[in-house]
Amino acid sequence: MKIDDLPFYWRLKERGAISPVPEVVPFVYDFDERFQLLIQKRDHATLEYLKTIYKEDANIGYLQDANEIAKPYGTDFSRFVETSLGRWGVHVRKVLELGCGGCTILNELKTSGYDVVGIDPGPLAAREGERRGIKVINSFFPTSEFEEMVDFIFHNDVLEHVDDPVGFLQTQRKQLNANGLIITAVPDCSDGVMAGEISMTMHQHLNYYDLDSLKNVFQAAGLEVLAIERALYGGSIYCCARKNANPLRYYPKTGYEKFQKFTSSAKNNIAKFSAEVDSCLKYGGSLGFYAPLRALPYLAILGMRNGFRFFDDTNHWYGRCFDGVDVPIENFNDLKARPVDTLFIMSITFGDKIMKRIVEGKIQCDRVVALKEVLEAGH
Repeated sequence: MKIDDLPFYWRLKERGAISPVPEVVPFVYDFDERFQLLIQKRDHATLEYLKTIYKEDANIGYLQDANEIAKPYGTDFSRFVETSLGRWGVHVRKVLELGCGGCTILNELKTSGYDVVGIDPGPLAAREGERRGIKVINSFFPTSEFEEMVDFIFHNDVLEHVDDPVGFLQTQRKQLNANGLIITAVPDCSDGVMAGEISMTMHQHLNYYDLDSLKNVFQAAGLEVLAIERALYGGSIYCCARKNANPLRYYPKTGYEKFQKFTSSAKNNIAKFSAEVDSCLKYGGSLGFYAPLRALPYLAILGMRNGFRFFDDTNHWYGRCFDGVDVPIENFNDLKARPVDTLFIMSITFGDKIMKRIVEGKIQCDRVVALKEVLEAGH
């Protein structure tokens, strides 16, 4: 299944800002049968674009002090890290974070007495590491600049970006001391994979994990999975795994039923969304999308680049645009002051919360349509 001209999301820009990579790039879904993992079909040009943007000073480091909306995510991930270390990591002293971004959790561990270091190619991580007195290697992992053995490696929203996740974890395993731990957090795509829900689609994400495929990838890397669970806040999966003396043997999975079901459901969902939008446009009036990052895949398939408004609660996105879609992002107050005739709520995870806010705020839209309800129609 292919989206010909999907906006290449990696930042929110001022109108007219020039991008170092193309603003729209094709996207193709594929499937790694060995791990029962939904993936983005690998394309050399796209992988090079990703290397370029990860070195840019953009908004990729989600967990950072300036991002208020991300703090509950960080708090919940810290809970899982603390619980896992308390249960299996009494020996841990030396800690390495990959893709450390704003160094927020790394700083918490430093304050708790751990010896910490981060590896991240972005300028944000380098600045935050210097500000907090944390050593940050400004590079991709693995790097010859840091080859020390450690007791604990963790990464938050990194494994979905990696071309070869099993190889990535195997390299980490080699750098762990005996009984060392690896903890990861990835977007939880379980429901999206099962239901063929494509709002999760973006070029940054090469892998779309559910509980089974994440466990398979860790086991294929020779690691013992100690705990795997859904986050208590937001839409993430957490996994804690341990290095044993001998790598565990992995038996590759077989079958494409999961992928066939995903593609079939996705086509049905696209048709239902298209019909809903066509119905709104038929009668004229203004059109808006709340949580616009989730709208981009559907709008791209429909060939829509303008003629609508975007709304989001992420403060540092305000007034900025996605590359490829020159529509400035507005906020809740803008919507209240100047409502649209039809508003689509595109977030599945926080859709009910947004809907409640719309109702309690007495927003005067003629229609408010939740993506979740559109996709469930006819089931």
